[in-house]
Amino acid sequence: MKKELNRDFYRYVLPSMISMLLSGFYSMVDGIFVGNAVGSQALAAINLVYPVQACMNATAFGLGVGGAVLMSKYRGSEDYEEADRAAGTAITTLVVAGFALMGLFWLSRDWCISMLGGSGAIADYAHEYISIIIFCGIFPVLGNGITPLIRNQGKTVEATLFMSSGLITNIILDYLFVFRMGMGLAGAAIATVIAQAVVAAFNLSYLFRNNRNIFSLDSLKLSCQRLKTIIRIGVSPFGQTLIPSVIIIFTNWQCIRYGGASAVATYAILSYVLGSVQPLLSGIGEGMQPLVSYCCGAHDSAARKKLLKKGLGLMLATSAVLCLAIVLLRGQLPYVFGASPQTARGSVPSLLCAAVALPFWGV
Repeated sequence: MKKELNRDFYRYVLPSMISMLLSGFYSMVDGIFVGNAVGSQALAAINLVYPVQACMNATAFGLGVGGAVLMSKYRGSEDYEEADRAAGTAITTLVVAGFALMGLFWLSRDWCISMLGGSGAIADYAHEYISIIIFCGIFPVLGNGITPLIRNQGKTVEATLFMSSGLITNIILDYLFVFRMGMGLAGAAIATVIAQAVVAAFNLSYLFRNNRNIFSLDSLKLSCQRLKTIIRIGVSPFGQTLIPSVIIIFTNWQCIRYGGASAVATYAILSYVLGSVQPLLSGIGEGMQPLVSYCCGAHDSAARKKLLKKGLGLMLATSAVLCLAIVLLRGQLPYVFGASPQTARGSVPSLLCAAVALPFWGV
C-alpha cells in the first residue's frame, strides 16, 4: 500500500509541478521579449495590468479546482454519474464566468489602468496590451479551468503536454510578432491569447473524445447545490492565485510614488521571477489534491496524513533549491528581461528578500 501511495504521489505531483511552472512562464515569456525589444516602460506596463489577467486566471483556477475536487470525491465513492455532473457544472460555470469577466473588464479597462497607477507612456502601453487580453478572455478561462478536470481523471501527463503546447506556441509567436515583425506589446498580447486558445482547444477536444457524458445536457445543466459546493471549494485556490496580484497592485502604487517608472520596472522583474517559480510550489499542492479528494471520498484518513507529510517534505526541498538558485543568479536574472544597469542594480536586493520568502509561500 505504501509503495502504491508513493508511486501515485509522484505520478500526480511531478506533472502538476511542471504544468503549473509552464503556466507561470506565460507572463515571463512576454516580459523577456517585450523588455528586450521595446524597453523598461513596456515591461512595467505588463506588470502594471497583470492583476487583470490574474483575476481571470484565479477565477478559472478556482472554479476548475472546485469542480475537479468534487468530481474526484464522487469518483472515490464510485458515483460516476455525479462525478460527470460535477465536471459538466464546472465547464458551464467557466463559460459563463469567462464571458462575464470579458464584458466587465472591457467596459472598465480605462478605469482599471488608472486605478492600478498607470499614467503617461506606461498607461498607453498598458491599454494596448490588456485590451487584446480582455477581448479574448474566454480562452485563458477555459484553458486554466479545464486543466484540473483532466488532471483529476488521472491524465496528468496529457494535462502537462497541453500546457506545454501553449507555452511553446507563445514563445514562437512572441519571437515572430515582437522581434521579427516589430508589433510590440500588441504582438505579445496576440501571441499570448493564441497560445491560450491552443490549450483550451486541446483540453475541450480531449474531454469530448474521452468522456462525452460530461457534455450531455444533464451534466452541463447548472445545479445550485453543485455550484455552491464548487464555489466553496474553489475559494481557497482562487484566493491563493489572486492575492499575489493584490500585493502587486499595492507595491506598484508605492513604486510609482517613490521611484517612478524605474522602480516599477525593478518590481516587474521581481514579479516575473516570483511568478515563474511560485507556481512550481503551488503545483505540489495541486498535484496532491486529486489523491486527497479521492481519499476523502473513500474515508482513508491514514493515507491523507501520509500525503500531507510527503507534500511538506517535497515543498521544503524544492523551496531550498529555488532559494539557492535565485541567490546565485541574482546578478544575471535582471538582464534576461533587458533591464538597464540602474534597474538591474535595484533588482538585486529585492530578489534576495524574495528568495527567503519562498518556503513560506510553499507552506
